[in-house]
Amino acid sequence: MPAVSILMPVKNAARWLGDALASIQAQSDGDWELIAVDDDSSDESPAILERAAACDRRIRMLRIDGRERGIAAVLNRALAASVSPLVARMDADDLSNPGRLAAQRTFLESHPDLFAVGCLVEAFPAACVRDGMRRYLRWQNSLVDPANIARDRFVETPVLHPTLMMRAKILAELGGWRTVGWPEDFDLLLRAFERNLVVGKVPALHYSWRVHSAQASRTDPRYSPDAFRRARAHFLVRALARWGNPPVWILGAGPVGKRLGKTLAAQGAELMGFADIDPRKIGGRVSLEAKGKAAWPVVSMRVVLAERGRAVAVAAVGQAGARERIRGWMTSRGWIEGEDFWAAA
Repeated sequence: MPAVSILMPVKNAARWLGDALASIQAQSDGDWELIAVDDDSSDESPAILERAAACDRRIRMLRIDGRERGIAAVLNRALAASVSPLVARMDADDLSNPGRLAAQRTFLESHPDLFAVGCLVEAFPAACVRDGMRRYLRWQNSLVDPANIARDRFVETPVLHPTLMMRAKILAELGGWRTVGWPEDFDLLLRAFERNLVVGKVPALHYSWRVHSAQASRTDPRYSPDAFRRARAHFLVRALARWGNPPVWILGAGPVGKRLGKTLAAQGAELMGFADIDPRKIGGRVSLEAKGKAAWPVVSMRVVLAERGRAVAVAAVGQAGARERIRGWMTSRGWIEGEDFWAAA
């Protein structure tokens, strides 16, 4: 039994697949199996996988059942075929640094409380990496402590999915991956956090994320900003239900707050209104046209402070540094993040 089963979905990745496989074969820890599941590729991907499997017995190629396709089905097929106590993710267009598996395996062995561990990430080639991607990676790479990773789960995906190494038994208990109309990786992490599972991160760069125009995150509507927002709202509403469905103040009356407020209201949350520091917005109203309610008031942040114990708050802002300022302002006044308020986007 290999120590780690690597799950790799493959869909028309012939341009990059050879490099991805070579990066796994170059691992300093060679105690692994790689289960590559081809999702009906129309390029040379199946042939590349067949040649690799013929030359390296640690590589297995499977094909997805024609009745079920898509990344969630592919990953569940690979998980069902795996035999190791640990499973690692790997995308067919990315690169794992040689020490990745060894570092993550050692980290999990020394932290038995963890369900999963990721690592720091770089994006390449540099010419394709835009400012938004750089900001996202700076934010994600800043989240190393498990408490901070869980804290920011409603902001964005705090651990890049293909960097994860997970305990296979717990992953199976979670039900693996789901096709639910939003990103399967974000969904998996949010379900894990909902069960209070702990996710950590090796504080070292071990993964290179290839940026290109054919990425699912750029072409599949399940990875659109609206889909991410629906996922956040769904799990936020579930979190509110566990706290007795308190009403919600949205901290931020800008575009980010308005969009999230509308989605929360559509999923059943009771909105009190919006709070902002901009005097030009305070006293106005936000029209969302959700749940039959035409508009909500915009108040000062100090009005929200008086509602502690009766309502909760969700900070949803897009301006650089605004989230940290709100977080500091709320905690300095006794509000507890994760109980009295959450940060989201």
